[in-house]
Amino acid sequence: MRVNRRAGGVRVSYLDRIDLAKPVRPMTSRKWGALALAMLARCTCPQCGVTYSYCLPTSLGMCVLCAFPDDQKAA
Repeated sequence: MRVNRRAGGVRVSYLDRIDLAKPVRPMTSRKWGALALAMLARCTCPQCGVTYSYCLPTSLGMCVLCAFPDDQKAA
């Protein structure tokens, strides 16, 4: 919702009528497969090829072990 600074008050815009909305199409098996492969790619390190149970950080682009190998050897 947006606040109109000139007239004051709140402006609301209802773009869709809920009573006329159609249900969402269910995902096909191909879409489920594509989504599973995309999630697998997000969890796999491109450097060492290890698959983790969590999504790898996009800021590093690889797993923490590959990003900071010096810190792991010292510990």
